[in-house]
Amino acid sequence: MAVGIDTAGSKRVLDFEQGTSENITVVAALIERLAARGVEAKGRKLLVGRDGSQAIATAIGRVWPEAVQQECLVHAHSNLRDKLRRRDRADLDIHFKRLREAQGRQAGEEAFDELLDFVSERNAAAALALENRKDALLAFHRLDVPSTLNVTFLSTNLIENVLRNWREATGNVKRWNEKEDMIPRWMASGLLWAEAGFRRIRHAEDLPRLASALAVSTPSSAPANAAASSSVASASAEKLDPCLSYTK
Repeated sequence: MAVGIDTAGSKRVLDFEQGTSENITVVAALIERLAARGVEAKGRKLLVGRDGSQAIATAIGRVWPEAVQQECLVHAHSNLRDKLRRRDRADLDIHFKRLREAQGRQAGEEAFDELLDFVSERNAAAALALENRKDALLAFHRLDVPSTLNVTFLSTNLIENVLRNWREATGNVKRWNEKEDMIPRWMASGLLWAEAGFRRIRHAEDLPRLASALAVSTPSSAPANAAASSSVASASAEKLDPCLSYTK
């Protein structure tokens, strides 16, 4: 599914597709439909928050090759935590907290380098994988916007919350008839119910700074295969004209 954020800070469910996020056919259908419906940045690049799905990465890379892609730091933290000894995990948490709170390019680069040095001394393979993801993990920092927006755009928690609310809305459905259109109908109704409770993102007053940064930025977070796994784009209230948008 995809969730959009407009430049006023309002959120909206954009679309969904039945299937797994690891299936390129499923993800491509969703992304291409969003593009056909007008999800674009009107002179600005899209900011796309993403998790690690390679299928989402590939679809975003094909449809919006200029997008600024930010990988979810929460997912990266969780994956890396499993690769370190228990006694090192508390210190790892501190390093990721510094990275999540860092403001701007310089502070972000410094926090990442400290994190990389810490991991390198404990797991060389994990450090190499982390270094290869540096551009994707620092894409938002490199826009040099206020750190007040970090909470929203450095993770995919926004879309995780939507899914959690959807599960609450559909939790009493005990029988799913896959031969009919029951699944997409319940999906749509549950998402509309979740959307009714949406609030503006925190510190929405700083979004114009982000929009300005996207107008002059150069994409730097595409993986080596020119793909992007996404979870965020911004859509305007009148038209799906995103500055930021989530797909998962």
